[in-house]
Amino acid sequence: MPHFIGEEVEVRSDERPGAPSVFVWRGAEYRVAKILGHRLALDRNRTWYKRKHRDYYTVETEAGEVYKLYFHRGPGRRYWFLRMRMEE
Repeated sequence: MPHFIGEEVEVRSDERPGAPSVFVWRGAEYRVAKILGHRLALDRNRTWYKRKHRDYYTVETEAGEVYKLYFHRGPGRRYWFLRMRMEE
């Protein structure tokens, strides 16, 4: 059962731009062991300056926890958002 989080997080990547290798949530650092999924979402239904472009990732941490994050690429500022933790 997923647990919704809905908070902005700090993310570090080995590559720029790229998949997350580490994210920091509420002061704790989570190292990504595996990228389980990646999806690019482009909002083509709005005019170009109002579109939401997001990269969605499902990651597994070194501790075996699974999280879903996305990177918001515009318009406006760019940021990482932690959507949810997946639980069994």
